[in-house]
Amino acid sequence: MTEENIEKAYIIMAKIVRDYGEKYMPIFERMHEIREAHKSNRDLKNIALLVAQTHIE
Repeated sequence: MTEENIEKAYIIMAKIVRDYGEKYMPIFERMHEIREAHKSNRDLKNIALLVAQTHIE
């Protein structure tokens, strides 16, 4: 899944919850978890690259 696909699905699910009710909240919650995990992994990768770059042997 690309970051763009995740974001599109996240927005779609938010609109579904808004338009059709809280019964779709578990799906939105799962999309939120996927989105946050993807962001966290991207941030962690950037940190690893920064650490590696500053500790060149």
